Amino acid sequence: MMRVLLVDDDEFIRGAMSEVLGALGHATTAAASGEEALAGLEAGFRPDVVILDMNMPGLGGAGTLPRLRSLCPEIPVLLVTGKADPEALRLVANHGSVALLPKPFSAEAFRAQLGQLLRR
Repeated sequence: MMRVLLVDDDEFIRGAMSEVLGALGHATTAAASGEEALAGLEAGFRPDVVILDMNMPGLGGAGTLPRLRSLCPEIPVLLVTGKADPEALRLVANHGSVALLPKPFSAEAFRAQLGQLLRR
């Protein structure tokens, strides 16, 4: 069982992804923003993996990832985005243990990408 930090501003997506992660046997802690996720990390929460939405109000994925890396440089991150824009590709290239998963995706593609990220 892994501890997963799921960061997404969409309540429906947080619920659906939490269900999929639960079905895969993982424990999920959800955050509705990058700021909320960072507050949890600053308070000492250490997940095994972070699933981070790229496009959110506030810091968004682009602002959250560098701060997350300064707090927890070793934690793998699955960056989820509706489009693989240059900024998302730059984040993946510039930060180790970061993989990109474009939306929409199937539960199988999600599981496979998560497994591949964790094997790195």
